[in-house]
Amino acid sequence: MTSQSDLLADRYGTSRVPASRKRLGVIALAVVLLLGFLALALSVAFAEANKLETKDLGYQILSPQQALVKFEVKSPNDTEITCAIKVLSQSFAVVGYREVPVSALAGQPQQFETLVNTTQLGVSGLVDKCWRK
Repeated sequence: MTSQSDLLADRYGTSRVPASRKRLGVIALAVVLLLGFLALALSVAFAEANKLETKDLGYQILSPQQALVKFEVKSPNDTEITCAIKVLSQSFAVVGYREVPVSALAGQPQQFETLVNTTQLGVSGLVDKCWRK
């Protein structure tokens, strides 16, 4: 009389990988995934620590050819920064663009204002983005 496991082994074959090797493979995969997660978390933490902060303070449309944009930049360290300033029309088209070099002090918000030439009447002015040189 054959046992249930013998019938199953005859029908499906026996496992070629012992259970201890399967367990070792699962543990290795878990370690690799954990290390990948830790690397991702550390890279996000370092990127967040070096992040530039910008704030739109206001704008003034001076004429159809020019706008004044006021903004604030805060950096975690002393560095030279360039900010892209945009003036938008009523249909959200970019009608003025200017890159402004600014100097930021570590941890201190610095306020700036700049004139932006426009191709037509703008309705808003804002900081698009800032980056380190």
